[in-house]
Amino acid sequence: MRGLSVMESNEEYWFAYRVFHNKIKSVIAQAQTDGWRVFVPMRTVEKVEGQQPHFIEEPVIPSLVFIRSTKEYMMAIRKDPNSYIGVYCHPGTPEPAVIDDREMDIFMFVTTTGCQRLDAVDEKLVKGDRIRVTGGLFKGAEGYITRVHGTKRFVVVIKGVAAVATTFVPRCYIEKIG
Repeated sequence: MRGLSVMESNEEYWFAYRVFHNKIKSVIAQAQTDGWRVFVPMRTVEKVEGQQPHFIEEPVIPSLVFIRSTKEYMMAIRKDPNSYIGVYCHPGTPEPAVIDDREMDIFMFVTTTGCQRLDAVDEKLVKGDRIRVTGGLFKGAEGYITRVHGTKRFVVVIKGVAAVATTFVPRCYIEKIG
């Protein structure tokens, strides 16, 4: 992750935002109207009303929105008391966290592959060696294998912001990278 001090004023970067007061749709609409790329990690959930099941899309992490914008746009949002959102900062500092493009690409890939089981997890639960998936649904993704709710799951982390757990990845598709 890079800090604000090395950011170019006209370059675009990924920032993570915490959205308050059920304003997520208006925040997304405004950012898109302003011409910025927006990403919200979603999952399909089965709901049953009466005897009829139906499927709905819902955020994996309810208050999380990623916006790729310039530093100026991020700062304007951060200073606007009516924006209902706050930017994620580097842990222990007031400095907004810039999310590396590669890290964001992996996170978006994993959260949009159609995995049936996608859950938000506490980043503190993630431990072990960093791995790369070499085959199957998540081929090319990097993350960790961690036990979540008693089962081993593939977890992708954006440090200080979010961690999502997917399904089990067979050992033959795992390559240790660090």
